[in-house]
Amino acid sequence: MNKKILKILLLLFVSDLCFSAPNILLIIGDDMGNETLAAYGLNEDVGITPTLDQMADEGILFSNFWSQPVCSPTRATALTGRYGFRTGIGGAVPSTSRGGVLPDTPRLPAWATAEGRTPGMAGSMGTRVGTNTTHGLFLNEFTLPMAFDNHLNYKTAAIGKWHLALADNGWTDHPNLVGFDHYSGSIRGTTPSFFSWIQTINGTNTGVTGYAPDRKVNDAIEWIEDQGDDPWFMWFAFNLPHTPLHLPPEQFINSDFSHMDRDAEYSYDMGPEFFKAMVESMDIEIGKLLTSISPEVLANTYVIFIGDNGTLNDLVLPPFREGFAKNTIYQGGINVPLIVIGPDIDNGRSDALINSTDIFSTVMEMAGINPEEAVPEDIVTDSVSFLPILKNLNTSSQREWIYADSFSGGTVGIPDADYAIRDNRYKFIRYNMEEAFFDLLEDPYEYENLLEDQLTHEQKNTYNYLKGKVESLRDSR
Repeated sequence: MNKKILKILLLLFVSDLCFSAPNILLIIGDDMGNETLAAYGLNEDVGITPTLDQMADEGILFSNFWSQPVCSPTRATALTGRYGFRTGIGGAVPSTSRGGVLPDTPRLPAWATAEGRTPGMAGSMGTRVGTNTTHGLFLNEFTLPMAFDNHLNYKTAAIGKWHLALADNGWTDHPNLVGFDHYSGSIRGTTPSFFSWIQTINGTNTGVTGYAPDRKVNDAIEWIEDQGDDPWFMWFAFNLPHTPLHLPPEQFINSDFSHMDRDAEYSYDMGPEFFKAMVESMDIEIGKLLTSISPEVLANTYVIFIGDNGTLNDLVLPPFREGFAKNTIYQGGINVPLIVIGPDIDNGRSDALINSTDIFSTVMEMAGINPEEAVPEDIVTDSVSFLPILKNLNTSSQREWIYADSFSGGTVGIPDADYAIRDNRYKFIRYNMEEAFFDLLEDPYEYENLLEDQLTHEQKNTYNYLKGKVESLRDSR
């Protein structure tokens, strides 16, 4: 072939690759704070996670990403870009009460390991145990997949745990009703077993066996392959490392867990080892998913990994503390992993303030969608894109503060709601009707409530500023 023609064809290929719409893969880990991953360097007694370690080495690891205190609110904030007090999702959507009917699960396969549950969800004062909302995500919310409608031929899919549906808002059809072209996964927030479970595919339920995380990754791989050259956005939500605690099959763990009895019932002492194995299993499955994507396609794919809330209180590792983890608005409940890789992503670690609501606008901008044009004018959002930071690590934080809240009953702005707000140094919280104020620079794990002593002039000004921001937020609804 003529060298000049070959050169032109090569340039056209590279140009097409560079300017083709990128794919976007959002991966959600279930019940894991920053301390659970080696990449954060907070605790050495963690699972071996080479895939997430490599992502952190190649992309950007964020140390100040806030989720919400439990899973459903985080998912709702990422899908809508709106805080819980706007959507009414302030707690976990119930898995049974007012939930829809599902078929019975099949008999457990003979090779399944023992599984057990841990109650470690209580906060430091205990009154937030089992905080639930009374409804799922309303169907009149504008969601992230809706922004992709008719845009650059994108296809959208949600795979895995859903936890935003009840019988009165569509139940097993809910993921499709809120905009996803395809859904395959488990509709409830919890599953009795990782080895026998109900799979929902676009509203149709089937009892299946097999290791659930692996089945779901296989579904994701198949769907991505079916898209051919079309760009896609995938929301992939693991149940791992959420309860029921168990020892995954040997091929899905990296460490040697031969000292553990696979058929033993759960005990408090064994919990951390089960949890570590489940984190390793999630990492292996992420690696399987990423390596299934061809190198040229992966080079044009943004991959975002987040945690949905902090670690269970029974399992939380230092420097976070039991009683101040999942289901609380302390750092152990809302300071979770965020790691991003992708085309033209910078490399390093960022202390920028990022909210779970910010996933909404960031994913849109990754796809070339203008959030201001895509979101209807009458909808108030709380989302700020952090794409500028992803492109240039030296870019200053796009936010002055971040916010999280927790409340029961689905009532917006109820008097006893818990909430937290922080700037780049100080954090104000209202938890169980009591206020606290922390200097996260000097006291990152919230041992010293500054309100128990006299505040400095700077501290008093910041306290008033943050408290005023919360009042302004609530008034804006």
